[in-house]
Amino acid sequence: MTLLIETSADRWTRMVRTTGVVGLVTVVLLFAPIIAISSLGEPPFVASAEEARAFLRNGSAGWAQAATALTSLAAIGLIWFLVGLCLLLRRLEGSPPWRSAAALVSGVMLPAYLLLDVSWGAASFGGADLDLAVASYAFDSGNLGFANIWLAMASFAVACGWLVLSTRVVGRWLGWWAIASGLGLVISRFFWTSEVWYLPYFAFWIWVIIICVRLIRRPAAVLNGSDSRSRLEAPPEI
Repeated sequence: MTLLIETSADRWTRMVRTTGVVGLVTVVLLFAPIIAISSLGEPPFVASAEEARAFLRNGSAGWAQAATALTSLAAIGLIWFLVGLCLLLRRLEGSPPWRSAAALVSGVMLPAYLLLDVSWGAASFGGADLDLAVASYAFDSGNLGFANIWLAMASFAVACGWLVLSTRVVGRWLGWWAIASGLGLVISRFFWTSEVWYLPYFAFWIWVIIICVRLIRRPAAVLNGSDSRSRLEAPPEI
């Protein structure tokens, strides 16, 4: 009978693949309720108090409250994904692991925002009795918190991109992509009431999806610090 012994490399490989799966599931859990809630007629950031109150009142529907709870569940999944990804980057970075640590601390600001910023949820819960001043404050508070979190996302993206460039863990082009989306998010914060933020914001999430796919499909290559086919298939030195 063959005795199967799980090695450290096996555990790391399983962790990398699981991180990718959790990341993809989390993206679905996050954007599905966001898209659903936007169908309530979400106004732009510069909406009037009347528009904000109408939107928040619509959010008092039972299914909308359930969708809000689903975003909180996605926040937990996001924490697991961030921890797994940053542990991988920490392994490849070596000592001192300051960039991977910065990426983790910056990254967890997003799930913290999703869990703790309840301005829209609280206003929608009492939507029937919502007055204009409270609606306007809750709507603006939620939007400003969302705009501020772009800076934390930018810090995470830049730290990850820097590590990808130095370790070539998933290809240098993904490193530059992360840095570009991070810098775009920083710039967008200063023009947060315009729609310019859409480009770097969705570029960031597309980057996350690509990273997850890489983690699932080629965990061993990622662990070796190179996802480049030419390097992996290079002939051994004689």
